[in-house]
Amino acid sequence: MAAEKLRGITIENGYAHLRLPSGGVVGFIDVPGHERFIKTMLAGAMGIDAVLLIIAADEGLKPQTIEHLNILNHLGVSKGCIVITKKDLVSETELVALSNAIKDLTHNTSLSGFDIVYYSIYDDSCREMMLDTLERFSSYSDENKAYAASRLHVDRVFSVKGVGTIVTGTLIEGQIKKGETIFQYPGNKKCRIKGIEVYGQPVEIAEYGQRVALNLSIDHDQIARGDLLSSVDQFTPTMIIEANLTTDQLSQEIRHWQRLKLYHGTREVLCRIALGNDEAIHSYESRRIQLRLESQIYCKVNDPVILRSYSPMVTLGGGIIVSSHANKRIVDQSDEEAFDDLMELKTILKHSSCFFNIEDRFFERTSLSLSKGYELVEKMLKNEIILKLNDDAYALTDNWNALCELILDAVSIEHRQHPLRKGIQKETLRSKINTTFPLSKSEFNLTIDTMISNKLIKESSNSISLFNYSPELNSVQKNAIDEIMAIIETHQQALVPMNDFLVIRLDKNVIYDLLYYLINYELLVKINDEYIMTMTLYKMSVQKLFDYFETHDVLSVAEFRDMTGFSRKSTVMLLEHFDRVKLTKRSENNRTMIKN
Repeated sequence: MAAEKLRGITIENGYAHLRLPSGGVVGFIDVPGHERFIKTMLAGAMGIDAVLLIIAADEGLKPQTIEHLNILNHLGVSKGCIVITKKDLVSETELVALSNAIKDLTHNTSLSGFDIVYYSIYDDSCREMMLDTLERFSSYSDENKAYAASRLHVDRVFSVKGVGTIVTGTLIEGQIKKGETIFQYPGNKKCRIKGIEVYGQPVEIAEYGQRVALNLSIDHDQIARGDLLSSVDQFTPTMIIEANLTTDQLSQEIRHWQRLKLYHGTREVLCRIALGNDEAIHSYESRRIQLRLESQIYCKVNDPVILRSYSPMVTLGGGIIVSSHANKRIVDQSDEEAFDDLMELKTILKHSSCFFNIEDRFFERTSLSLSKGYELVEKMLKNEIILKLNDDAYALTDNWNALCELILDAVSIEHRQHPLRKGIQKETLRSKINTTFPLSKSEFNLTIDTMISNKLIKESSNSISLFNYSPELNSVQKNAIDEIMAIIETHQQALVPMNDFLVIRLDKNVIYDLLYYLINYELLVKINDEYIMTMTLYKMSVQKLFDYFETHDVLSVAEFRDMTGFSRKSTVMLLEHFDRVKLTKRSENNRTMIKN
């Protein structure tokens, strides 16, 4: 590195700005030209809107110039001009020849048709011409990027004594404000923006396209070059992406499972390309590919990416991401699946929570404008790609159908295993499905209510059953129930141990199912895990409790025992049951009524 510095070669990205005569400001990122520093060049070029491709007249086109041009083409940079410097060092004939070579080279690229500007430090008219060109660039804007949630890929991190952590980068989308909270990925840490500088001046707000320095409330060792900063707190990492790739001239074909280097934002990650064992990609080929990453990235559809070989490091091609969270597969090139905005939105929804709310911020993770986003939502509703459950909850139809199927399967299994029970307990059902579909309590209740409205299930006494399900007793079970009721009638105590019914000559599990059948249909009441009582006696006991508290504030065990005529043991167990169901509240050996 010392040798390069001594020779005046750029080895790190440089940053500068120029205030134009009109008052506008243009920011410059000076990237290294040497082929050994393409990685550094990529970190600087990823966020630019326009380019000045500089070629020295006395040196002409270099291999790295061609590689830079290919990279700019893959990044889709379509604004800018080509500057031929040191024009005074060559003849007019040589200038024309170089210009023609450049036009041939840029033909059919994003730089095609760029103005070619001749420059010399000894000619003042060149300076004026260059300022006019820069004025055109400064008026360029992209409404979609201006609207989107803020994104900044960090390219430098350092600490200033007395100030704290400073990060720099190009704000590629949105705006940021001093004092707001921003999210750092991959750490997913929240931090506050304590200060902003744009082109060396402190500002309150930074806009997309500007070079910014941020003073953040985060330790400098918790953030690094390549990290993403965004106002969105819902970016999810991905290890598999799909991209539309266009290759450059290749010295060797790209083979299945070849190890490559992927450049996205300011991050470099290793990856494998999934093509199929017998497939290969050749020079100047365009096709959709899948990449299996070795480190996670945070990206959006339409983000540009560059691919380089692992060794030797040569740029192979580039393109845009068309699926940010893909499933493992070998992309079939015979598929007629075309990428469009609808697919982007559907892909994001697949990796969102089951339910989502359509509001302005919903579209911040997409490359869509607000109007386009709402237009696509209406189209998806019309085509039943998504469903509207209420004003605040939508669901992807595929996810909703899978959730309903999971619930119906769980309820059906409960019916098969316990045919005499009314159904599955609501909370038990929620815990069963939460491993596949994590739902909040309100989301789960919305799901159950919607399925009940659609007559898929029904609810009774906090139990969920299939809509048309009704337990049917055979003659053996009916006789067993008669025996259960006879045991209860002849029992000396109001509360009957459930084990007392095991004298009936049936399997223990069958007897317990019959007891739960009677409990579910409110002929018996479960007092605790071991004792039951009849519903008639239970209601009489509850009424006595209510009547007592009409004229009293405190109830003792002895007083309730005298009222009911139960044994002390039964009285204590019944009062403990009332505590659990929130009818009473215990204070030492007394109870007070809980008023609803």
